[in-house]
Amino acid sequence: MKSLAILTILMAFTLSAYSQSSFTEKMFHDLMAKTEDRMFILENTDENFVFITGNGQKMGRAELEKLSSTMTVINEFSDLTVNQSGGTAIVSGLIDQKISQKEKPSDVFKYKGVFTAVYANQKKYWVLMSWQHSDYKPNN
Repeated sequence: MKSLAILTILMAFTLSAYSQSSFTEKMFHDLMAKTEDRMFILENTDENFVFITGNGQKMGRAELEKLSSTMTVINEFSDLTVNQSGGTAIVSGLIDQKISQKEKPSDVFKYKGVFTAVYANQKKYWVLMSWQHSDYKPNN
């Protein structure tokens, strides 16, 4: 009986050590609210991060960091779908952006697109692996 109790405790410990936290819509919003902080981008994107822009341009983490240092971007997300399988989460939805150069904040470019973001749970933290967005075309 004692060995059964020890085995049960060991199994519970093992399962809790390998369980993944749930990735939720709230977590996505919380992570996206922190993207203005350049250190957050470096610490919470994978070193092999890939970003595909609406016009098909491919960037890595270093290019994104450099670009984000010259721009101010305000994001609004809607129609979100969050799917998770183990330690991988995929978020898709609509994105409305207001983008301006830091030198010319009054010159605002507006963009509406659809996006897909892929996160992986690494060492108990959700890390952005890839992001892709395309122009929103509601009637196509």
